[in-house]
Amino acid sequence: MSFSLFLRGFLVAIAIFAVVTYVMTQSLATTAINTLICAVLIQAGYAVAVLWMVARTKSPAAKDPQDERSEASGRDAPASKERGGRGGTVSP
Repeated sequence: MSFSLFLRGFLVAIAIFAVVTYVMTQSLATTAINTLICAVLIQAGYAVAVLWMVARTKSPAAKDPQDERSEASGRDAPASKERGGRGGTVSP
């Protein structure tokens, strides 16, 4: 998700939350405090989600050993598995 999409959704969600909170409480102070708390919770959730997505991606150092052997021999790993390729199986 791009930052501009996140920011737009964030601002809309905060605005809706603020309006509903004000209608329910009829207090500007309570609305401001609750909206600030909601904004912090949304930001924290976004940060955790981004860190989780980054943590679950594979790093280049954690490549499959099969791919490293193919690169070392100068062959492309998927190309060796094509029909008639060296070491691959022939599919019907």
